[in-house]
Amino acid sequence: MSRMDKINAEMQKAISEVITYNLQNPNINGIITVTKVDTSNNLEYAKVYVSIMTPGDKQDVFNSILHSAGYIRKEVCRKLDLRKMPFLEFNLDMGIEYTAQINELIKDIEKERKNNIDENK
Repeated sequence: MSRMDKINAEMQKAISEVITYNLQNPNINGIITVTKVDTSNNLEYAKVYVSIMTPGDKQDVFNSILHSAGYIRKEVCRKLDLRKMPFLEFNLDMGIEYTAQINELIKDIEKERKNNIDENK
């Protein structure tokens, strides 16, 4: 594991902990997962990918996370011993939802095939 991989893993863990345990914003609800952190080599920026599973509006939750980015950065800085704390750029990760949609489509196709086979018997 390279140095940057270790930094990314530690950042991912720390950001996840801050969002889960430290944020007191009632708009940030549901299941929020930090799926990936990609830090630049010079530690200037870190792209943070979050997945949001909520019964409410995902964009509202994501906007609340964006609004709390400065606080999240400050708390992560307290947790990690880095010479420079990167600026956090949050991105909404739709990968989990996309996978769920693909799985539903596959199930629908399987049902349709089964029904066609049953009709042809």
